[in-house]
Amino acid sequence: MATPESIVAELTEDLTTARILELQNNAQTMDELNAITDFGLNLADQHLDEAIAGFRAGTRRFLNITERFQALADELDDKFVSISPDRLPDAAPVLNKLLERLSEALRLFHDDEGMRTTHTSNQEVEDIKNDEGQLPPVVNPVDIPEEAKPTEVLVAPATSTAREYEQIADEYIRFFLGADYKNDRKALVKKQALQALKNKTRYEAVGNPLGIPWWFIAGIHMLESSFNFKTHLHNGDPLRDRTFRVPSGRPKVWNPPNSWEASASDALKHHELAGLQDWSLPRALWRWERYNGWGYRKKRIPTPYLWSFSTIYAKGKYIGDGVFSVNAVSKQCGCAAFLKYLHDEGHVDLGLDVVGEDEANQSDSDADANDVVEHNKPNIDNNVPPAHPFQAYFEEKLPDVQHFKWHEFLVKGGAHATNGLNTDPPQELWENVLPLVRVLEEFREQVGLPVVLTSVYRSPKYNSAIGGATRSQHMAFTAADFKVVGAGAGGPAQWADRMRQIRSSGLFEGGIGKYATFVHVDVRGTRADW
Repeated sequence: MATPESIVAELTEDLTTARILELQNNAQTMDELNAITDFGLNLADQHLDEAIAGFRAGTRRFLNITERFQALADELDDKFVSISPDRLPDAAPVLNKLLERLSEALRLFHDDEGMRTTHTSNQEVEDIKNDEGQLPPVVNPVDIPEEAKPTEVLVAPATSTAREYEQIADEYIRFFLGADYKNDRKALVKKQALQALKNKTRYEAVGNPLGIPWWFIAGIHMLESSFNFKTHLHNGDPLRDRTFRVPSGRPKVWNPPNSWEASASDALKHHELAGLQDWSLPRALWRWERYNGWGYRKKRIPTPYLWSFSTIYAKGKYIGDGVFSVNAVSKQCGCAAFLKYLHDEGHVDLGLDVVGEDEANQSDSDADANDVVEHNKPNIDNNVPPAHPFQAYFEEKLPDVQHFKWHEFLVKGGAHATNGLNTDPPQELWENVLPLVRVLEEFREQVGLPVVLTSVYRSPKYNSAIGGATRSQHMAFTAADFKVVGAGAGGPAQWADRMRQIRSSGLFEGGIGKYATFVHVDVRGTRADW
């Protein structure tokens, strides 16, 4: 009698479907039948995988040819050697028809593997407000020094759920500096960057009148349509008609065949990108993410629209407008990875910046700390709030902290007494202050003298009212201004030096600002000094 092992050995030599069916019909035991059936199913799966792999490889080769053919046609257009019936009476109709069909094939392939907006309607697009009218461009950015870059590569970090620029600008910088290209993806990123550089003049023709950098338009073009100039920049829909997907019905005035440039200009104006001033790194990344939608932040996943092909992004993708798949993985290069390559290779000069907290004239930060120590006041406000849930949180998370009390981190500031605009930090920010407390505790342990916190959390309205920086770390509950009181305390220069030593030890990464009478420290995640 045949054994399962002998059947497998026989099948390995004769892999036809007919032979498998024959052996199934002749099986004399359930063990034989099961062995034959299992092998047949595995064989079918193997053949299917091979067929899919072959199809994908063939499709990719076909698309590579398509892209080269289109690039050649675009190059001829740039040189005003168009494929016209006047120049090529016999070949022009055939070549133009071929270009049209190849362009459609490229569009359909992009639709299968490309990005989708994270919103489901035009109304959602309109609801994503642009805050740039309320937040002026950063005037005095602080350059990030080389040593500020993380020593370890960031891998799939969770994002904030916020989408307001002032709350996530430094997250963009931290991710960008901590990112590396994923596995073998750098060659593919390079390919995308070189393709964009070939079309730089065309992007500049659209962007320069609107004040938009060419590389920003190129990033959208890459993600929305795989650099296909036969489609709308809005979302990759074909140029032969208005867009039918979100945002639909664009451009509102459209009489095909109109140019890609006209559609691209409409897309950029529709997304309120024309005439903006601040094109620093974090602003560009914020605008790209806004273009695609904020849906990934609800799931705390770095959007592949920015981070695909980098270590920042792992998986999770919108496979249809507003339709999310937790296991889908983007097969496109993200804008941040694309921009990183352009920057690293010297094609783009980015403002890699963080904000120095301009607090030189802050009465809150310069409050009288000596009075607190001399009169044994509980904190700079001389007030301990009644029962507060932050107390239990603080004492549970920081049981070993000996030199600071929970209420010292809830001080409102002197100006609050007159304008009443400051609030307690919202609960979703409480986690942010924990590393800051540990930094201050270590500093207090080393100096051996009272450390008085003069300003900690500031609500956005309060921060604006007292002239705080537009991206102040105080609004994120990650910053404190302090003074040291007592004989031999020294001054802000000595306090800042001591804090920099603590930072160099690896306890934190953040900003340290030295002022005439106090020092600012924050735990933003990137290093800055002012």
